[in-house]
Amino acid sequence: MFIRGLVVLAFVVVSLILWMPALRDADNEKDDFEQELRPEFTAKLLHQELFDKKGQLSQEVFSQKMEHFAELQLTHFEFPEFIIYQDLKPFWRLSAQIGNMQDGILTLDQDVKMVQLSENALVESIQTEYLEIDLDSNMVSTDNVIQIEGQRMTVIGNGMNADLNLGKVTLTEHVETIIKGKNE
Repeated sequence: MFIRGLVVLAFVVVSLILWMPALRDADNEKDDFEQELRPEFTAKLLHQELFDKKGQLSQEVFSQKMEHFAELQLTHFEFPEFIIYQDLKPFWRLSAQIGNMQDGILTLDQDVKMVQLSENALVESIQTEYLEIDLDSNMVSTDNVIQIEGQRMTVIGNGMNADLNLGKVTLTEHVETIIKGKNE
């Protein structure tokens, strides 16, 4: 009976010794994953200016809070506002509740608004719940419901592609257009 107990105890000890490296690896993997989820740096009340290759102001970024995750190459924004410049003048102001930037693509989510800052613009503002912007090409797209406000008109559609450089907006699906009178 005593020998059986020793054999069982020896088996348990050997099993634990053999399993220890596997348990440590699982802990290390968990630590690595948690490290990826920790931001490398955080900023509050962020204001950043971005310049093009010629040294001219091309964008301004404002955010209540910004977190940068180096391992994921992801920057997360809370209540971001982006101002995109054209011909050295502010041209579009984009805002949302949440924003993420990864690989030159900015995604804006929840209560997204694009306001054109130039006077006499046909399109004054665009509203949706989700938007993707390629900051290198200034191409904008969404598959969500959008509402475009302009001088004496409102256009509602599903999905949109826009080229901010050319000032061209294309609806994927037109739903409704409302024309307002001069006095409205």
